[in-house]
Amino acid sequence: MEQPESQTEPQVDMAAEGPRLHPPAMVKETLEYLACSKLADKNSESFKPDAIFLDGTLGTGGHTLAMLKAHPTCRVVAFDRDAESQQVALERLRREGVADRVTTVLGDFRHAPELLQPYFDNLKVGTDGRPINRIDGALVDAGMSLYQVTWKERGLSFRGDAPLDMRYNRSEGASAYDLVNRLTQNELEDLLFQLADERWARRIAQFIADHRQTTPIATTSELAKIVEKAIPAGVKHQSRVHPATKTFAALRLAVNDEFWALDSGSYALSAILADSAHLVVLTYSSNEDRTIKRTFRRLAGQDGNATNISLSTRPRKRDNSQGKNRGRGAARSSLASLPPSGAMFSELSLSLPFDSKFNHDKPVPPSAAGLGESWTMKILTPRPVVPTDAEIASNALARSCKLRAIEKVSLV
Repeated sequence: MEQPESQTEPQVDMAAEGPRLHPPAMVKETLEYLACSKLADKNSESFKPDAIFLDGTLGTGGHTLAMLKAHPTCRVVAFDRDAESQQVALERLRREGVADRVTTVLGDFRHAPELLQPYFDNLKVGTDGRPINRIDGALVDAGMSLYQVTWKERGLSFRGDAPLDMRYNRSEGASAYDLVNRLTQNELEDLLFQLADERWARRIAQFIADHRQTTPIATTSELAKIVEKAIPAGVKHQSRVHPATKTFAALRLAVNDEFWALDSGSYALSAILADSAHLVVLTYSSNEDRTIKRTFRRLAGQDGNATNISLSTRPRKRDNSQGKNRGRGAARSSLASLPPSGAMFSELSLSLPFDSKFNHDKPVPPSAAGLGESWTMKILTPRPVVPTDAEIASNALARSCKLRAIEKVSLV
């Protein structure tokens, strides 16, 4: 899962063989808000022996396994963009004897309506041969698995030395190397500031730009050292967090287009939920939590501004003494020119996902057709649910996790 904001990256052996697994965060609370036990209880009015849950981020299978154990006859449709990670999860589920109740989909949960349509149309069936005709609850865990962090070739960790990649699907899209070496200094600054609330975004971007004038930045250790040099010594000594934590997080979010996944994915999953079903989202940074808070409010009709998702909006001043430097407003305007998608960096004339692609005339994405007409959503968590002290003591990686949940409500 993603590195908590208040802690350093976990110390791991980057050369260790085999997948490194970790306890999934806030399992008890997740199962409660998904109503797994109620749907499995024969004495409950909500009893659904054939309930179908959706795990939008399978990872190594921790939450999926918990769902299957909490509801012994349920099934899970599990999405993931990472083929290698998906195979690790399937092997884990086979060892537990529950793999026959899991239908895996190699793809982005943002595209769930399209990817599941063949199942809804009875053109495909689940792994066990039964139809998949509804979704009784959905989960999105925005964290990055320890398995991915410790896979050296992915370049997701600032510990050790690996190629700057960071892509979950290494067969498509721009890598972290592309962004670090080809974005302008201003674009790098915006990326770090907007996606990770990096206080020292300007200095880091400047140090990166200066370094790459002589040689490209090719490895994770190179980038980590450059970032460390950019952060003032006094600041580094006051923090328990590695100086490169936010830089690596921002690059990962940009490379994998993860920021947009939370916003547009919430719309897409809400649209395919059955009536009264719940969507649960786990986030690990203040920026992600703000995004889900705002997105849920829009889904529930509580936010009149349907076009602006929450990002860092602290005012900044930018040196305009050189022609290449732009004002903040101009930067944000030019960065919003391209729609967020898997190919958003294909040409590297950067468009960062800072502004909603949905304009005032069309505030609801096509995948959420019917919102406000035939269905709406009801917020179940006015404030985020956080881990207990006991969980944090036993699973430090869950420290910064926040849970928000929302319920589908039919209007017809």
